[in-house]
Amino acid sequence: MFYSAAGGGVIIALMALYKIHIGSLGFSPFVTSLLAGLNYGIGFMIIHILHCTVATKQPAMTAASFAEQVDLNEGGKAVDNKLAKLLIDVCRSQSVAVFGNVSIAILLACAISFGYAHLNQQPILDAHTTAYQFKSIDIINHPTLWYAAIAGLWLFCSGIIAGFFDNRADYLNLRQRLPFNPLLRKIMRPKPRRVLAAYIHKHYGSLVGNFIFGMLLGMTGYFGHLLGLPLDIRHVAFSSANLGYAAVSGNVGFGTFMLGICSVLAIGLVNLIVSFTLALFVALRSRGTKIGSVGNLCKSFWQQIKANPLILFFPVTPVQTDKDGGKDTAKEGEDKH
Repeated sequence: MFYSAAGGGVIIALMALYKIHIGSLGFSPFVTSLLAGLNYGIGFMIIHILHCTVATKQPAMTAASFAEQVDLNEGGKAVDNKLAKLLIDVCRSQSVAVFGNVSIAILLACAISFGYAHLNQQPILDAHTTAYQFKSIDIINHPTLWYAAIAGLWLFCSGIIAGFFDNRADYLNLRQRLPFNPLLRKIMRPKPRRVLAAYIHKHYGSLVGNFIFGMLLGMTGYFGHLLGLPLDIRHVAFSSANLGYAAVSGNVGFGTFMLGICSVLAIGLVNLIVSFTLALFVALRSRGTKIGSVGNLCKSFWQQIKANPLILFFPVTPVQTDKDGGKDTAKEGEDKH
């Protein structure tokens, strides 16, 4: 997961820089937002094609399979201990993914900024852009966390959209139909057509979902401007890259940089909580499952972490015991074979 997220962090750092460049071209707000959306959408598709990871997308995309593993009690409600364990599993995988995205995006952004300054004898961002980037991650004086929640909503929506188009691919039977597309038959041989058709069939939902997610991120600020409403987005990965560019360009101190790191992590936490909560709620409702008590769930979650804090960072394999007092039945079965 870390290496996959690190690869995503490299691409995100480049996408963030290009997004800043788009904003400096002087186009109209609509064109700027459209280009930003295309930058995000195509970038997310490239990340998927290269088998890299955008940290915050995983929970919204996996909530349905998560819901399938939830045990129910006699009343048809989720068992708190089991649900808390699954939540911890999600937190563990996401902590690794966020660390991979954020750390690499910041490091690469700083490296690019240092290299640019060394070659051109001036910072990569001017004073106005640097100030704007710090303002954009200020969670105290600006509605940054509200914008992060909007990004979380779009993450949830992209998961729904991806599921729809995956079903659409099965309904249309793209694997069998695309090899006979007239245009593809003119430009490709039969074997590459079949390979392409199989790939598109398998990844149709993910590619469309990633592209639409990018367009939603890019266009939200424009619709907020158009309607006069506080609508914008903040995403943990792009905020971390922007912090790297701004920190080097502004030559900020260690304290300011660490405050920015804390803000980025807060943005990521809101991204994850909103997207996963919405996706899990829909997945549980679709299966007729309810959470018995949020308070008991939180209590069970905390007790498991308190008993073994390392469970947030390393998976723990439960030891199975038999009724006679403690033999590892899984191990015993292996010995018999």
